[in-house]
Amino acid sequence: MSVSKIRRPALMAAAGALAVSGLFAGRLLAGQTDRPSHRHGGDGAPRLFARVARRLDLTEDQRARIRAVMKAHAAEIEAQARARRDARRALGEAAGTEPVDEAAIRGFSQQLADAHVAGALLFARIRAEALPILTPEQQEKLRKFRSRRLERRDERLRSLQEWLRSEG
Repeated sequence: MSVSKIRRPALMAAAGALAVSGLFAGRLLAGQTDRPSHRHGGDGAPRLFARVARRLDLTEDQRARIRAVMKAHAAEIEAQARARRDARRALGEAAGTEPVDEAAIRGFSQQLADAHVAGALLFARIRAEALPILTPEQQEKLRKFRSRRLERRDERLRSLQEWLRSEG
């Protein structure tokens, strides 16, 4: 199985997990993660949690309970985020070396794939704990957020394909 086939589900899962759970340990396992925190003045996780909580209309009790779920998994989240970051960096370095070392690239790709799988599993466990905290209406809002996120991702892919095929 290719890294790209593993990466997309893991990234989507991670994004959903963060929306449900709120505490964004570096956008958790979310692929689209590892965004530098300096873009958000170093407070990206609290700001993101607050934004998601507002969009879902979470009560103070729900916020506290979801944050407690995340804190209970803090060590796992941090370890997984570091593993993904390190695997991504190693893969990037291997891909940029001359001469090309295909075996190294494949090895680091597998490490990254393994990290994505671990992230998806962690997401599933956290989601299973956090989702029951939400009301059915909030759960529906969450499904709609995810659907819109997937649509935007598909639009970006179509845009890339069009650009690659264009003459310009």
